[in-house]
Amino acid sequence: MIVAVVGTTETYTRLVLPLEDDDPAGIGLDPQFVLPARIAWWASRDADRVYLQEVTGRCVSYGEFLLEIRRWCTTLREHGVRSGDRVISMLPTSIDAAALWIAASCAGALEVSVNPDLRGSFLEHALRDPGARLCFVRPEHVDLPGSVPVAGIDTVVVERDGSFTSAAEPAVIDAWPQPIDPCCVIYTSGTTGASKGVVISWAQMTATIGRIPRSWFGATDAIYCSHPMFHVTGRSPLPAMSDVGGRVVLREKTSVSAFWNDVREFGCTSATVNTGLLLAAPERPDDADNPLHVAFTAGARSLANRFSSRFGVHMVEAYGSTEAGFPIVLREFPSDGNRTCGFLRRGYSARLLDDDGGEVAEGEAGELWVRPPERPLITLGYLGRDDLTATAIVDGWYRTGDALRRQPNGSFEFVDRIKDTIRRLGENISSTALEAAICEDPQVGECAAVGVPDPVAGQEVFVALIPRDGATVDLAALHERLRLRLPKYMVPRYLAVVQQLPRTATNKVRKEDLRVVFQPETVWERPRG
Repeated sequence: MIVAVVGTTETYTRLVLPLEDDDPAGIGLDPQFVLPARIAWWASRDADRVYLQEVTGRCVSYGEFLLEIRRWCTTLREHGVRSGDRVISMLPTSIDAAALWIAASCAGALEVSVNPDLRGSFLEHALRDPGARLCFVRPEHVDLPGSVPVAGIDTVVVERDGSFTSAAEPAVIDAWPQPIDPCCVIYTSGTTGASKGVVISWAQMTATIGRIPRSWFGATDAIYCSHPMFHVTGRSPLPAMSDVGGRVVLREKTSVSAFWNDVREFGCTSATVNTGLLLAAPERPDDADNPLHVAFTAGARSLANRFSSRFGVHMVEAYGSTEAGFPIVLREFPSDGNRTCGFLRRGYSARLLDDDGGEVAEGEAGELWVRPPERPLITLGYLGRDDLTATAIVDGWYRTGDALRRQPNGSFEFVDRIKDTIRRLGENISSTALEAAICEDPQVGECAAVGVPDPVAGQEVFVALIPRDGATVDLAALHERLRLRLPKYMVPRYLAVVQQLPRTATNKVRKEDLRVVFQPETVWERPRG
């Protein structure tokens, strides 16, 4: 049902859903929807229904995948894994990675996913912090755990051909994990300091079902997933498709050149997309001739709108984090350019607080504190860090560290990461809003804005940008266009064209890296006066 919602200055649409389409607490706390139990449910009713497909050709049905999970349980036991243990997975997005994750939980252990691209102190921290003694890797990473001084970790190689557990006798699983049980540990991106291990419950993982309304999916749907399993985005397709008996199509690593070929070949109807990267490819007459119906996106709304128009895909957004899940969703983009990031999902509560802990005035930006309808729907805590958990979660409220603004119709606008707000000459500048405005320029594909130290202004604005495909950016001309469109205090002082933006493993821009490499003598600077 589409209902018109009228604010004080604009009118746009909000999708109002029946209870069964998005009930985070109801489905998240229902034991039958915990992923292992749901896989067993389908295996008992339609064992031959295809569940997971790798683009390389390996494929398992619900029945075959349940058998694989049981064999992994036996294999883990043979490697000495017991209830309460932690095991590290460096496996890429694959059937093996999914089976290890679920089997560890069924064995009472906890799977910890680590990015195999980490090196040096970053890798050392990720291997040492969980206190695990087993690390599962592909053959090309066999030497990686031994490259850092972390003792007591045995490396176990898992080949890609599915033979790793073939000789194992399937274990009997006496009981499935419950919603309040931990299901995995995912490390934060490390943009605000050392990465923290976020312990996620099965309830929180299950509550990802419904971000896209459940009635939008059916048994013939397939989600394309090339995102790593050390991020929630790489895991959430599995619960979503287990809800309806659909498929998940897996690629080990994101490939822009392979994306549309994969989507077409495997009949994928949904995906989480990087609009900027996919829009950079040359246009083709058959761009809109694809099976993709709905896609999650994050970033500039202008890029999402271009993507929707070019490829004929309905775009949705969700505000969330590894710790908080996805409390805010946007299922219909406003047609008037409103910058809302969506509405609270059923049962969630939100507060916007200032630095002193007081509620901000209507329309003012404040730090978002969010409370789920039931406690297990946000992180159970940071692994081994009760002090950080107590700081982040206060009386059931999670402090996001993000600045948001509540709009008159009850929706929310994302302003910025609090630490990424630029303060110039006493004015607070949202880097997110500035980046969105700059990306509306016909020559700009992507950009990132940061504040750099200045003895007079406090901070000046530096923007690194990637040109739109086929465009050559004249920085002086771009600055003039921005000067005419932006408030004076937001106009960048420094501009630079780059080939790529520094990113974390989960595709977030590392703004600290931009600040570190910034050199006034190597970038374009607006003329004095």
